[in-house]
Amino acid sequence: MDSRPTDDTGSASGSTSSLLRQAAQTRTTRRSMLRRGGIVAAGTVAGLTLLDQRRAEAATGGSFVLGENNDAGATTELHVTTSGSTLVPLFRVNGSSLSGTSTSMIVDGPGSLSGIALRVNGNSGGVGIIASAANGGSGTVGLALAASGSSGANGIDASSDSGTAVSAASTSGDGVRGSGKRGGVFKGTAANVQLTPSSKSHPHSGSKGDLFVDHSAHLWFCRGGTTWVKLA
Repeated sequence: MDSRPTDDTGSASGSTSSLLRQAAQTRTTRRSMLRRGGIVAAGTVAGLTLLDQRRAEAATGGSFVLGENNDAGATTELHVTTSGSTLVPLFRVNGSSLSGTSTSMIVDGPGSLSGIALRVNGNSGGVGIIASAANGGSGTVGLALAASGSSGANGIDASSDSGTAVSAASTSGDGVRGSGKRGGVFKGTAANVQLTPSSKSHPHSGSKGDLFVDHSAHLWFCRGGTTWVKLA
């Protein structure tokens, strides 16, 4: 029979040390995992930030990002997928749901005398641009096109090589109306102004200042109402 005393204290100390080592290893492993996780998360955030920045920049060859500034170093064109397709329109900016003080689109031109903010090319037999507006009951001005110039710039410049530079018509209103220091200034090589003769006599009544050329090519001036004076 073995009468040597059992070293309970030694056994307990060995077990305790083993448990402490395991706990320390576990804490070390957790700290290592947390550090690696932090590095991965930081790398992911940096990658997404760089991707978002690239998306926001949308440089040549990239996608157009809504709500962001987009940059490009080459011309961007929009084509119809199948030639001959009918699309009305191919591209549209719809600002109908905006507030009444909003602007649907702004085109800023180059800062030079020869710079052009917008060029519209009409093909043979087509129309370069059509603009329309409705006259609402709340006092909205029904202008098809409103143009203004500042610092001495002209509101509208129009020219044609052999056609009519400006053509305007109205079924029941004035075809063209002008106001300013002089309501209109005209210059021409054949004549300054031409009044096309009518196929009839002058109207029975008119407004003060009306000029009218009748079917006999006589020029009449209206003094108001039914009073017409023959000038030539």
